[in-house]
Amino acid sequence: MDELINTVSWVTGAAGGIGKATCSMIAASGGHLVVSDADEDKLMQLCDEWKIHGTEILPIVLDVTNQEQVRLTGEKIEKNFGRLDVLINGAGISPKGPNGRVLVDEMDPEVWRRVLDINLNGSFYCSQIAIRLMKKQRRGHIVNIASSAGRTYSAITGAHYAASKAALIALTRQTAGEVGPEGIYVNAVAPGRIDTPMIWDVPVEVNHQAVENTPLRRLGTPDEVASVILFLLSSQSSFITGAVIDVNGGRFMV
Repeated sequence: MDELINTVSWVTGAAGGIGKATCSMIAASGGHLVVSDADEDKLMQLCDEWKIHGTEILPIVLDVTNQEQVRLTGEKIEKNFGRLDVLINGAGISPKGPNGRVLVDEMDPEVWRRVLDINLNGSFYCSQIAIRLMKKQRRGHIVNIASSAGRTYSAITGAHYAASKAALIALTRQTAGEVGPEGIYVNAVAPGRIDTPMIWDVPVEVNHQAVENTPLRRLGTPDEVASVILFLLSSQSSFITGAVIDVNGGRFMV
């Protein structure tokens, strides 16, 4: 996609399945990357893969719940590139118990707080920094990685994950309304069951049942989600903001 040539995209959770696929597509399109993740080893390994496209890459080991680390990331982006065109809020966790999801009455409040802190607060902190940079050029794109669990009941994920993703969708819409006049687009994608390492922390039969409950009768791929993200970064989506795009094989329909 020629529109991404020489743009600067910051991707959090870059070492995860969807983050990795998104970074690969941005790099292949000629965009520069700021890639952040809490997993340093995996992040640096992936940077070597993305560099084959000749793109400039700034890797940053980042805990998105740490406001000071996020603030310093913004300073590094401005120092290295002088601009920020795209933020993809992809950092997220979905803790499970030995047999799958943890029920509300059995959930550790500390785990609840940790999930909300990473999935929601981390996206808020990064968005704040990104918006301040984007306002200087009066243009930019933010894409939040939500989930179908934030749109409807999920028998697989816990309430902490569902609540964080529902709140992220609300944050998407509110932010889009506020920064639209500044030329900044804010949208979300809501993946269903996507074949990433995150979904294999439950018994195999749970995912088999999810496939049976999906009209297309399969899991989605990270590339299929990344393709929708790139669409939202393109001029083809020039009149779309505050939207939630479902990528779930038809499992959730309104």
